Amino acid sequence: MTLREELTREFPNGGVGMVVHVDDQTYSIFRYFNAYKEGLAEVGSDLESLIANGNGQTSYKEFEGFLATEMMSKVSPSAIPETEQAIEWRHLLAWLTRDQGARFKSFFAWREGEGIGFQRARQDPPIVMRAVLGLLNQEESELLVRIHSFEQELKRSQQETERLKQEPNLIRRRIESELRAWLQVGDDLPLRSDDLFKESVEDKVNDARQKAQARLAEANIELNRSNDQLFKLRLELTELERQYQLAEQEFDLFDEAKAQNDRTAQRISNRCEILQTRLGTCIEANIPFQNCTHIKDEIKQLQGTISLKGHRDKKLLQENEKYWTERTDNALAGMELLKPQLASIKSRIDSLEQISSSNQTRRDTALIDVNRATRLLEELERWEKVYGSPESGESIRQSEQNTKKLIDQVGFASVRLKLSQAERSNRQKRLDELMNALVQHLFSDTTAGSFVIRDEYFPFQLSVNGGEAYYVLEVLLGDLACLLDSTDSGSAFPGFLIHDCPREADMSPVLYEKLLSLMLQIEQQAYSGEIPYQYIVTTTSPPPAELRNAPFLRETLDPSTDDGLLFRKRFKIERQKNFF
Repeated sequence: MTLREELTREFPNGGVGMVVHVDDQTYSIFRYFNAYKEGLAEVGSDLESLIANGNGQTSYKEFEGFLATEMMSKVSPSAIPETEQAIEWRHLLAWLTRDQGARFKSFFAWREGEGIGFQRARQDPPIVMRAVLGLLNQEESELLVRIHSFEQELKRSQQETERLKQEPNLIRRRIESELRAWLQVGDDLPLRSDDLFKESVEDKVNDARQKAQARLAEANIELNRSNDQLFKLRLELTELERQYQLAEQEFDLFDEAKAQNDRTAQRISNRCEILQTRLGTCIEANIPFQNCTHIKDEIKQLQGTISLKGHRDKKLLQENEKYWTERTDNALAGMELLKPQLASIKSRIDSLEQISSSNQTRRDTALIDVNRATRLLEELERWEKVYGSPESGESIRQSEQNTKKLIDQVGFASVRLKLSQAERSNRQKRLDELMNALVQHLFSDTTAGSFVIRDEYFPFQLSVNGGEAYYVLEVLLGDLACLLDSTDSGSAFPGFLIHDCPREADMSPVLYEKLLSLMLQIEQQAYSGEIPYQYIVTTTSPPPAELRNAPFLRETLDPSTDDGLLFRKRFKIERQKNFF
């Protein structure tokens, strides 16, 4: 469980409140321990009212954005020149709030917190320091950008030169490797040989191409033969299907004619039966239907027709029925005769199509092998010609010239940068003087302090080497020099600094007390009115006697009693239980 989660559990609505002074304006701020609750902020110094009401004029996130803008407004440039990464408030805050985690092991060992987020952990903090302290002028910033651009171009040019030198050889090796893998021959077989009796990869490629060409020719013959047979069978199938269709049409036609005679006779018989059995009265004559003359005449006519078909034309009807039956039977017999022929030829076509497909596959495979052998040999010959050719040499020469030009440009810009950096500005002199003044007040001997702007670990230095304690002292004095310098208009360093337990970072008791007493002396002698900065120190060692009372001492903690604890109570620690 993190400290924040533990605090949230103990104080669900608890948080940290403070009054922040930004230039001439005062703000009350309250942030909850609960990371999911939005903090509060409003103009003014009435913090208790803000906490009691539970709502502010604005959210903490909005205030944080405003504060970041205000704090970073004087930082120039606003981005790291080489990478163009924006210099953010969180970067500066990590410097202002050193904690025990970094152990003051170097000046640029800043508080990590949730991660500073520099793209370059070693190069970027010194650039941020110089930007904040007003030590990175426009010319230097432009030179850094230019050098970074030249270095990127130089890297690409060197890679291009190397590619041009290696490309023909690499491609040649790739082609040779593909040839050997295809032919399944080892590296001991030479690529080419002038000895007529000694085999080479080239000989095997030519043999493989000839064999592939022979397979291709054979496959073409077989494919053409099977395609010709398929063509003839499909013509024969088409003719048989035409004959079957004609027989089927005749069968339908003859069967319909035969059925037509039967339907006509049946229709006349049905009409006669309806008239003979009709019941009721004729409306026109007002007599029963059985006595109606019209009905009787129609029945007589229909009976005569039936009699005609049954007697006078009976022979003719029998002959017609026999004729149409014979024609129908002949058409059906023809269809039955064609069915096995159709099935047989379709089966032969299916078999031939499979053979033709197999022949096509063999042909395509042989063609691929022929083309592969030809392509690989042609590619190999082309790249062998390119390797060492005047055109290839000219491309390499031009690329090398471009690389040399870029190297010269990087060197020239670097010299200009060093010359620019060698010109000690007033800002740099001021920091150097501040560091030296602090050191001389701490030591009674000839020890001096200096500000070495290019040092990537300890830009603020002592002239003597006293081990780990002096390294920590260099970090503390460097921070304090920057804090005292924050009143200068050329500095963007906020008038705010926190050192969390520097005594525990291998700092000697004597030097520690002298350092704190020196800061009190500066405050009392240099500033008659309001102090323009705030310096907060937490320590497990008692401070000098003159700092053990208000307004300097703000809080004393003693774990021996509950009242001596920061939150005036002991938390209930939930320990993980193990079950076996």
